[in-house]
Amino acid sequence: MRQGVGELLLTSKLQMLNGTGNRRPSIALSILTGRVVEQLSILENFYAADPVVVANETPDAPVAMELDRPRRHYAAHTVYLSDAHLRAIDGIIEAMQHVEPRRLNRSAVLRRAVEHLRTAVEADPAKFLLEND
Repeated sequence: MRQGVGELLLTSKLQMLNGTGNRRPSIALSILTGRVVEQLSILENFYAADPVVVANETPDAPVAMELDRPRRHYAAHTVYLSDAHLRAIDGIIEAMQHVEPRRLNRSAVLRRAVEHLRTAVEADPAKFLLEND
């Protein structure tokens, strides 16, 4: 009686897992099955016999690279705004939509407004009064 295709496939996969088949399992499979030592000894024997490797060559020291990526550090804070403030922000978003290719959200508009206000206050602090004064 002839074995089915599924049974043959399962048998070959089980042989690979056990390491008894014709094919050697991959290193990743060996790590998963806990047979890393066998695979590493095979690699050590292979590289020891490799004539390309020069024994007295020292590897270069690793170089640490720092990437300059702008990171945004925003913390969530509660800001109480009236309906008039929200309508004004939405109006600003609509006006900026013609200039900006992407739609801004309210938080982005408020961040930009705070930056512009900070620059203006630093330039001439006497022009600005707090609303609680």
